[in-house]
Amino acid sequence: MWFKQLQVFHLSNQVPTSPEKLMEQLQALAFTPCPPSMPFSMGFVSPVDEEGASLVRTFNGRMMFCLQIEDKILPASVVRQELKEKIKKMEQAEDRRLRQSEKNTYKDELYMTLLPRAFSRFTRLYAYIDTAKKWLVVSTTNVKKYEQFISMLVKATQLEVSPVSVLDLSHKMTRWLKNQDYPAHFSVETSGVLMDPDQVSRVIRCQHQDLFAPGIQTLIGDGCEVTQLGLCWQDRISFVLQDNFTLRSLKCQEELVAQMNEMEAETKQQRFDADFIIMSETFSQLLTDLLTCLCAEETSLPVNRMSAA
Repeated sequence: MWFKQLQVFHLSNQVPTSPEKLMEQLQALAFTPCPPSMPFSMGFVSPVDEEGASLVRTFNGRMMFCLQIEDKILPASVVRQELKEKIKKMEQAEDRRLRQSEKNTYKDELYMTLLPRAFSRFTRLYAYIDTAKKWLVVSTTNVKKYEQFISMLVKATQLEVSPVSVLDLSHKMTRWLKNQDYPAHFSVETSGVLMDPDQVSRVIRCQHQDLFAPGIQTLIGDGCEVTQLGLCWQDRISFVLQDNFTLRSLKCQEELVAQMNEMEAETKQQRFDADFIIMSETFSQLLTDLLTCLCAEETSLPVNRMSAA
């Protein structure tokens, strides 16, 4: 199981080093199925989808865990149709038009009536703590999802979590293309997004393009800045770096795929553990190289701190 995207956070207070302690904390907020009358439930589950597997998988000072979210799916069209029929019957029975407040009340009642019959959608969010780096690496860049994850983690552990960010990242990526001078260990791929800061509606999306070509250089000369840039690290991982320091579209190259295939695993847990070991070590090296070249003194800003109330 490999992350296809990731967001990195800094843990600024006492980082848990004992998997037993972390497991105990997460167990207090373990997932329980959503009751029939509730629209939503979330809690921690084992990252390995196997009965009896522990809530935390630990290797080399890195601890993996998982948050499961259950949403009840109740299509708005179903609610509207049912409500329309109910309002029609009530108005005919009482020989009058219902007030809007009455319609809203019936809508709420109808929603609660239909909820037990709704289907459930399950989402899993994975993350791991790197105790040496004091990083929390989350498998999503969706703001709503990672805020849900961090909210639950903070509630369980009282950790202080802040995004790892880089000042003027868009300007740095623009300079890489303009000067054709990008960091060692990295190469520029053929995808990117440019935006004119003076005309926010002017967005240029590039796919399978030579980003050093004269046409792209002309856009940069006109003032466009890079907000997303496709990169490859040591011919092992390709990804898209965004100006808010999120990594998307992570993809293993042939060398890394071959390394994973060499790992022998007989069970689902062994396969998961093998992937986790290689993935976390690879990401640690990748993020270290990336943050080092982007000025390490700018990479741990406590912006939008999310901590326990």
